[in-house]
Amino acid sequence: MNRLLLLFLKLKKKGFFHLIISNYSVQFIVFGSHLLVAKIMTPSDVGIIKTIETFINMAIVLGGGGAIFALLKIIPENKDKELRNYSLRFAIKYVVVFSITIFIAFNLLAYFEVISKNRELVFWFYQYSFIIVPSVVVMLLIRYYQAIDLFKRISGVILVLKFSSALFVLTLTYFFFIRGYVLSMVITTIIVMLSLIYDIRKTIFISHISKDYIEIKKRIIALSKTAFFAQIIDQFKLHSGFFIANYVLFDRIMFGHYAFALIIIQGLNIVSTSVQQFIIPKMSEVSSDIPLFFDKLSKFELKFILISTLIFAVTQLVFPICIGMVFGSKYNESILLLRIMLIGWYIQSFYALKGIYFLSLGKMKYVSYASFLIFLISVPLMYWLNVRFEAKGAAFAYVLQNVISYLVLSFFVKNLYKTYRRHTID
Repeated sequence: MNRLLLLFLKLKKKGFFHLIISNYSVQFIVFGSHLLVAKIMTPSDVGIIKTIETFINMAIVLGGGGAIFALLKIIPENKDKELRNYSLRFAIKYVVVFSITIFIAFNLLAYFEVISKNRELVFWFYQYSFIIVPSVVVMLLIRYYQAIDLFKRISGVILVLKFSSALFVLTLTYFFFIRGYVLSMVITTIIVMLSLIYDIRKTIFISHISKDYIEIKKRIIALSKTAFFAQIIDQFKLHSGFFIANYVLFDRIMFGHYAFALIIIQGLNIVSTSVQQFIIPKMSEVSSDIPLFFDKLSKFELKFILISTLIFAVTQLVFPICIGMVFGSKYNESILLLRIMLIGWYIQSFYALKGIYFLSLGKMKYVSYASFLIFLISVPLMYWLNVRFEAKGAAFAYVLQNVISYLVLSFFVKNLYKTYRRHTID
């Protein structure tokens, strides 16, 4: 009990709970709006919104062009303030150009009906895609503050900005449905981006460019390229289950129930993403001491699994009851799917932090190898489950992919550890 109390106080001092609250405030807007739309609209409409957001979220991740990973790797390793400022300035320029390119590419995919042949869906996709560029910049700036260990500062800023915009988003969603949701999300994201740029305006000012800056620029580009190609594979792997369900499940009402359950599950993922954001800069700082690095991260993994076990037990008991209380019988068919997918979420907690091994050590190629292998193994099996068992098959596919992901990533981490241990002994 005393150890848990000491851990709590230590994390509180370092700003971890500021980060958790900040991240939940961001997710509250998206998650709350989803639930509001789900309350007002039909399951098939929920399916449309979820499809749009899945493709947009994929575009946002790819829009960073890998530069966000590069910044998380480079900033903790360099204590020189001017060098950090230059790295941030260059990264901002890089992601703006890259995210505009991704914005155009995804709109072309929508135009040629690759994303969907549903005209209503494509129409809303065009409108919502304007969130891509500002979202990428916001994500980059938040990661920068976290990389320089200013969790409390950035968490406080984001908390104020997001809670002040939450009422606007939810109000417009309530009165104008999808139109209000799309418009308010784009407007508030642009406001947050401009606010953060204003906050770091002095940070990105550089009086002169030295040879060291040119070298760091080359390193950012090199790391960004490696990370970007890894992200392409990882995103296809990550969203493959949803894409298969989207194209295979012809019963759009059941697809909507599956989408609703997935929204709940992804709301829980904020726990793992917050932990990752908190740990990555700290692990990058000790990446030169390999024994300490592996020992420290394995302890983080054990603590995270214990927390996830508690969350899993509570959600299995509470969430179905809450869904019935809030939505009545409207989403009764989603409850079984949710229970199945919660098992997949719990399995995910056993490997959620393993990507940090590769990221912090600059070995992103292993992420590509692992994601590609997971994709090859899981996709045929997930496709068969969807065809054979429909919506239940889609839920089981989520569990299956997480089992495969755990096995593959554990294998790669084990081999990475053996490689470093062999070099240390030699």
